[in-house]
Amino acid sequence: MPTSKKRIQIPVSDKVLKELDKLAKKRGLSISSLTHDLVEEALEMQEDVYFSRLGDSALDDIKKAKLIKHEDAWS
Repeated sequence: MPTSKKRIQIPVSDKVLKELDKLAKKRGLSISSLTHDLVEEALEMQEDVYFSRLGDSALDDIKKAKLIKHEDAWS
């Protein structure tokens, strides 16, 4: 079945290949499809970590900033 997806090759240990094979069979997927799903999931987790750190940094900046009360700003 032809696909428009790009291909990559990565070396894996026998242990990793065995685990991928078991998980793929359990989910009813090919090793390729399973690996694609796992890579996408890992990229999403990395994105979550990035935005979490960005949010933490913004909160730290707010805590350090000199804030004024709403009433003082609009009076």
